[in-house]
Amino acid sequence: MANINSISILTTDLNAAGENRSLSIQGEVGAQATIQVVSSTNKFYNFVTSSFESSFNTKSKLEVTLTSSNFSKLIHFPAGSSVKYFVIVSPKPYTDTVISGGVYVEEIGSISDSTITFALITDNTAKYASNPVIANTTTTGSPSTSTSKIVNISGTISNATTDTNSQGLFVINGASLNNNSFQFDTTKTISSNPSGDGVAGARAILSDVTDLVVGMRLIFHKGTTAPSSTTVIQAIDTELKQVVFSTSVPFEDGETMTLRASGLSLAASAIGASIALNSSSIDPGTPEITTNVRAGGSGTTINVTKTQGIPGGSRAGFTGIGVDNSSTNNVNVVTPDPSGTDGDGVITCDIAQSLTVGTKLTFTSENGKEVLTTAATFNAQLTVTQFPQTNKTINVRIDDLITPGTDGS
Repeated sequence: MANINSISILTTDLNAAGENRSLSIQGEVGAQATIQVVSSTNKFYNFVTSSFESSFNTKSKLEVTLTSSNFSKLIHFPAGSSVKYFVIVSPKPYTDTVISGGVYVEEIGSISDSTITFALITDNTAKYASNPVIANTTTTGSPSTSTSKIVNISGTISNATTDTNSQGLFVINGASLNNNSFQFDTTKTISSNPSGDGVAGARAILSDVTDLVVGMRLIFHKGTTAPSSTTVIQAIDTELKQVVFSTSVPFEDGETMTLRASGLSLAASAIGASIALNSSSIDPGTPEITTNVRAGGSGTTINVTKTQGIPGGSRAGFTGIGVDNSSTNNVNVVTPDPSGTDGDGVITCDIAQSLTVGTKLTFTSENGKEVLTTAATFNAQLTVTQFPQTNKTINVRIDDLITPGTDGS
């Protein structure tokens, strides 16, 4: 009687794209076995075509006789997800095995690819021509294997053209993203408060603690009610689903809390991914924010044809033939007419002016550390080396890099 000493195959989850895996049998020469592979969708592996078929036939099993101490067979698992495969090796009569129960059965699961969405966000949505300010960028990969996937985010960020929100964009010179530009938000339902429903305490039992890591900040402890002071996660008990916070909060049973992982490294850790920022830039180009004098007159009030991109609030100055800039002379208030079609655009400034109709006025930031523009080109490149188990969104905040102008009123 010949012995089969061991049977092995890699049993980690399969890539959604499919892959080949080697089944290995070690034993004595002459040992015999029958190999079958069956899927949870009731399909049988054809050892001739290396594919799964709906019907069972003679090609759905492989009869093996060891001619050396080792036998291996490459099995092709097709692309797919949420499918289980059962690899069955049955020793034949007169073959002994050390496998418990005599028959080797191994289950292999398949896992879906997951998608990471990078979304540019701002607290000043109305100030931009679109929401989101540029289209979201997505990348997809397998959570079960390491990878190195380059993600390029690019687009033009444009100022809105409405009366209320068309006062230009200030881009910081040399602006670029950093670790703190990224964040991941998630919500959790409070199952119970160990201190008592609505009683201030530093612990909360949640419905689940997935996507939570130490260091995340509590944004709202119920609805849109923020805690009275900065509150962060200090410890997580995955078995009890209990989270310990840095301060006491009156958690209420059944309410929904919102938590945030700020910074790319913490955000990636929360979703179970590995992401690195390679480079980024925001280029305002060489903008020329201009208008023309619409009607003659003198004083600090100037009638202009259009106001698109002109901010008030003393954030921009202007030049032109005959403009008096003998001392600080910034735009204080803008009465908007972005396109110039309404015929009611007006700006007020610090120094009284006497300008002729048609005079061209050019506006620039009064702060040399930023550029006034109506559009900027955004580019960023990241590398993803590990994808999360499920689809996730990471937000990219731009408010530290771009600030919209106001009318100054």
